[in-house]
Amino acid sequence: MLSIAVHVGMLLLAGVILVGTQMTKKEIDFIPAGQTQAGVEASQALEHRVSTKRQTSMAKKQPQTRLAAIGGGGVPIMTDAGDVPLPEAGNGLADGGGKLGTESLGGGMRGTGLPAVVMNLPSTFLGRCSVQNRLEKLRQNGGTPECESAVSQSLAWLKTQQNADGSWGRNNKAAMTGLTLLCYLGRCETPDSPFYGDNVRNGMLYLVELSRKNPQGIVAEQPMSNSATYEHGIATYALGEMYSFYRMGNSSLPGLRDAFEKGVQTIIAEQNKKGAWTYGGKDAGMPSAYNKESGGEDLSVTGWQFQALKAAKHSGLKIAGLDEAIKRCCTYLESKQTKDGGFGVTNRDSHYNQWSLTGCGVLGLQTLARNKATAVKKGIRFLREFLADEPLDWERNCNLYCWYYYTQAFFQAGGDDWRFYNSQFLPQVLGAQLPDGSFKRGRPNWPAGDAADAIYRQCLCTLQLEVYFRYLKVADRGEGSFFER
Repeated sequence: MLSIAVHVGMLLLAGVILVGTQMTKKEIDFIPAGQTQAGVEASQALEHRVSTKRQTSMAKKQPQTRLAAIGGGGVPIMTDAGDVPLPEAGNGLADGGGKLGTESLGGGMRGTGLPAVVMNLPSTFLGRCSVQNRLEKLRQNGGTPECESAVSQSLAWLKTQQNADGSWGRNNKAAMTGLTLLCYLGRCETPDSPFYGDNVRNGMLYLVELSRKNPQGIVAEQPMSNSATYEHGIATYALGEMYSFYRMGNSSLPGLRDAFEKGVQTIIAEQNKKGAWTYGGKDAGMPSAYNKESGGEDLSVTGWQFQALKAAKHSGLKIAGLDEAIKRCCTYLESKQTKDGGFGVTNRDSHYNQWSLTGCGVLGLQTLARNKATAVKKGIRFLREFLADEPLDWERNCNLYCWYYYTQAFFQAGGDDWRFYNSQFLPQVLGAQLPDGSFKRGRPNWPAGDAADAIYRQCLCTLQLEVYFRYLKVADRGEGSFFER
């Protein structure tokens, strides 16, 4: 009896202590840029709510695809979507120290339905196609658990912004749709995704229809407008990434390959003698916005064309003139480098100056050229010195168009250069995300670098946050024959 009384007393005392602790526990605000334990716990709570909502939505529809899970020894297993539990925030997002971990992570993929063709993807894409891989890439490359959460919230916001015709945006809809699709594909959300599949498929079909009805396969609503050169490059880039997901699969995406091949062929055909691309075709009597007879050049327009050519190279398609076009483009890019190491004109008041477009020039040489290490290092050094003097600041120099290229160029450079840049860039972008998943507008100091349009701003921010896992660094790909293929 004495023993029972003692144990009952101890239980009552423990209960009083527990209740008192819970009553005095403070409510925690979620600070995206932080990596404290409090921030991690708040992030996990948010992810749990998002995951619960997503699972409820998915439960209302029949599985449309098969998901890739990781079995013993890292061997992928294909299973029905309805049989794979969606991981929640606590399953591997962080350990007790607030660091990324994967030991307890489930094998499913959060909100992602992946076609069986995943095993045939270019190796550069593989970091994006499972939660486990993404979190590991975030850990390796200096990201935080909040990056995954921020991308999830951004994609959910973009889902609510799609137009009835499958496009995104109000103006330059082909470009906005292409950028949005790149965001979804950057997180491995394809037309087979249970949660975003319809959005991605409808966006793709919108671009394919533009290609079908326009002369030369120009993917733009107004192919004679100067902006169509940008739009076509961006849209073709997105179609190319989509094709790479499906090139070996059994799924049929009507018109995708034709639209992509035609888009790339147009870009190759419109390259001018300098190896660049520019607009003005309407004024010169050309059949589209491109002006291949121009003696001028445009590094900004060229940036989107070379990204489309990069997608073509990854696709494995044999497209006549592709290798030569890439070679000529790289020669042009190198010609734009100044003695300072930047790319562009040396007058900062000029439109195409080296402070704005060096990231574009460096990225082109990093991803498409061989034996250009010296030029790349000079470009990175120029940017690093510039950003040491004028650090990235959302409220003072938020030139997101420039940041988009800076982020990729520094990521590809890796090492201390990436650590330097990442410490500036990540807090700025994470700190600009609003509770609904959108990003507030920043204050640019270069008008052309502004992202006033909400969809445009959303995509540029999201693509930057995906940089940790969207591509492998060139040095990590193990593709020694990339340029010979």
